[in-house]
Amino acid sequence: KAFTKKMDDGVLQLNATANEFARKQITGFKKEYQKVGQSFKTLSQAFELDQQAYSTALNHAIAYTGEAYDVIGEYFAEQPKQDLDPVMDLLALYQGHLANYPDIIHVQKGALTKVKESQKHVEEGKMESQHAEGINERCNIISFATLAEIQHFHQIRVRDFKAQMQHFLQQQISFFQKVTHKLEDALQKYDNA
Repeated sequence: KAFTKKMDDGVLQLNATANEFARKQITGFKKEYQKVGQSFKTLSQAFELDQQAYSTALNHAIAYTGEAYDVIGEYFAEQPKQDLDPVMDLLALYQGHLANYPDIIHVQKGALTKVKESQKHVEEGKMESQHAEGINERCNIISFATLAEIQHFHQIRVRDFKAQMQHFLQQQISFFQKVTHKLEDALQKYDNA
């Protein structure tokens, strides 16, 4: 029960945080990078008014830097599809699994209650011990099945979250490499400026 509650809390918190972060990437980060890009372009346009041959390469480099920031803004807007959305999909799947846990535990507790009641009825002479043993056997089957399901859940959870976190981090690395490459391209434009 403690694990289910703690995992449910963790899933809800991560889902809310990931949703907020994705929203910021899609709208806020994109907009901010594009504002920076536009500012570089505006500066480049101002420098073009100079019309000196020796400043042409610098003007082009600054304009390219503005374009690079526009592209990086688009990268941010597209990135959640690659990394955060799959994480949130997995979280939604596990929220569904966790929602079923209380019912599963309730069935097992109900079976254990029946065993106790049947033992009490045997002691009071209201039930034959053979009938109570049958109830106990069925309760054991429910308990073993419940424990097997819980064990299976944890094995699958470890597999799923390991794979998803590896994918998430690989996508993050790829994303930042793409951003770095775009900035390096812009930096190279200044070599001839």
